[in-house]
Amino acid sequence: MRGRTVFLNEGSELLLTPRGEPDRPVEVVVPYNNPPLAAQALSAALKLAHGFEAVVTLLCIHVLPYPSPLEVQEGIRRKLETELTTVARTSPAPIQVRLVFARNREAAYLALLQQRSLVVVGAKDRWWRTREERMARKLAAGGHSVAIVRVK
Repeated sequence: MRGRTVFLNEGSELLLTPRGEPDRPVEVVVPYNNPPLAAQALSAALKLAHGFEAVVTLLCIHVLPYPSPLEVQEGIRRKLETELTTVARTSPAPIQVRLVFARNREAAYLALLQQRSLVVVGAKDRWWRTREERMARKLAAGGHSVAIVRVK
């Protein structure tokens, strides 16, 4: 089953409708790419999840090249944890934060997300397709619903 992609601009709204099992909360995932984009996407995700039993997760997947070991260098981990906690503290609601190190970003997202998750991606407002929009297309092809928040 294929997902769908929705583009959100400033002032646009999207209604979140629960699907699947009624006893399972809706999983809303915000991929972390950089602080301003993640903060805008997190804000939009919280608006979408308002009034629902939802679990909002800020998920950072950091790609390490093949020659380096997956055991993380301490400096990279500390820097990313600091950035993630800074963005998470801007949220008025409780959110989960996950930091994962992997070799392939898209494969890691597809492996970590629950079936039919709602993914809210922050992307710069460009006329060309950004890296975040290409990732969103792959996630939608993997069966997830994706909302892209355009940030100026």
